Amino acid sequence: MARAVKLSEDLHSLTDLKRQASDLVDHATRTGRPVVLTRHGKGVAVLLSLEAYEELEASSERAVLQAAVTAAHHEYDAGRYIDGDKVDSLLAEWAGRD
Repeated sequence: MARAVKLSEDLHSLTDLKRQASDLVDHATRTGRPVVLTRHGKGVAVLLSLEAYEELEASSERAVLQAAVTAAHHEYDAGRYIDGDKVDSLLAEWAGRD
């Protein structure tokens, strides 16, 4: 899991990236923390290890799924749903298998 940024260690300029790309990639991989890249003292990009990126993607996908499930529960609780037989009928109709 990606760890919180340590500004004293993880903040680097784009010039640092140009000069030490391999070292910064090693740092991100070793620590599990993102490297924040700056231009003129302001953050402009983030360098993540592949593992941290994959965890971020999976977390995002879980959040989308959870939001959909929560929305479905609200719809159901509000009485806005159709029963299983109707769903089967609609799917068959949409598939051209009337």
